[in-house]
Amino acid sequence: MRLLRASCIEEIPYAQTKVMGIIAVHGGLDTSREKQYLEILQEAALRGHELLSKNRIQALEAVLRVLEESSKFNCGYGSVLNFDGVVEMDAAIIDGVSSRFAAVAAIRDVQHPVSVARALMEKTSSVILAGEGAVKFARKQGFPTANCVSDEQREAWQKARKSLARGEKPAQNLYTGLAYYGDTVGCVIWDGAGLAAASSTGGCLLKTPGRIGDTPSLGGGIFASKTSAVVCTGIGEAFRETLTAKYVDEKIAGGSEPQQAIKSALRRLHEQKKAEGGILAVDARGRVGSAFNAGQFPVVVVVDGKLLDNYQPGNLRQELSVH
Repeated sequence: MRLLRASCIEEIPYAQTKVMGIIAVHGGLDTSREKQYLEILQEAALRGHELLSKNRIQALEAVLRVLEESSKFNCGYGSVLNFDGVVEMDAAIIDGVSSRFAAVAAIRDVQHPVSVARALMEKTSSVILAGEGAVKFARKQGFPTANCVSDEQREAWQKARKSLARGEKPAQNLYTGLAYYGDTVGCVIWDGAGLAAASSTGGCLLKTPGRIGDTPSLGGGIFASKTSAVVCTGIGEAFRETLTAKYVDEKIAGGSEPQQAIKSALRRLHEQKKAEGGILAVDARGRVGSAFNAGQFPVVVVVDGKLLDNYQPGNLRQELSVH
């Protein structure tokens, strides 16, 4: 497996390279960058690249299915539990060429919510299905019942509920209840002809049953057009209320490089909501950008089938310290 140096890919126009496709995937805000986590992200990105020449939507789905099958990421199996101890997940997928978008929200007992979202986009005219309606659609499409509660997340939920019962604030990670775990995962793709994006999440630990974050919010936590593909992770309500993903796309359309647009978006998010977040984007010139202002934000980038070596997103935590 050959590695390429992460030498300012966001500054290299496609016209000056022989790049045939780019896949960039993040593991969620505050997810560990330890080897075991990065290896799964790398596996996911490379699996997606195998399908990129066939269908960019199929490639997106393949990337996130790998993460949804791992207990190390807050999506699919391994999702956080809501206040009642139930896993409710959101997932979304969008094709920037056709402008088709579909999402499922507060879906239960399905291991691959991103696949349900893809089925909704390709087989119906609906845009979003939620709750029992999403589950019924999944069963009709042949998705089997699956247990998405991992032992780690069940223990985290029990620990958090005990803290609340004592009148204490749970000491676990803000987003997932575990130290160095992760928030929403996402992927952006550019195949030389078009852009697309997808996200999947279990939300945040102890969330109110029925709560829906920014993942299924078009323009809030995810967006794709002929200009760019954008995915976000962090406090869902903040991204929804500021339409941050759409803001990044508009900045790129106005001439900004993805990295500049993302940094501007995080500063804006901090100014308006005092919120933490991570953003990943790729534009129609094959330029990748990513930045965050929390603890960690693992990002893996594959260019023409080869992993970029030690790719590092921009860290704005010190600049945008949230008190």
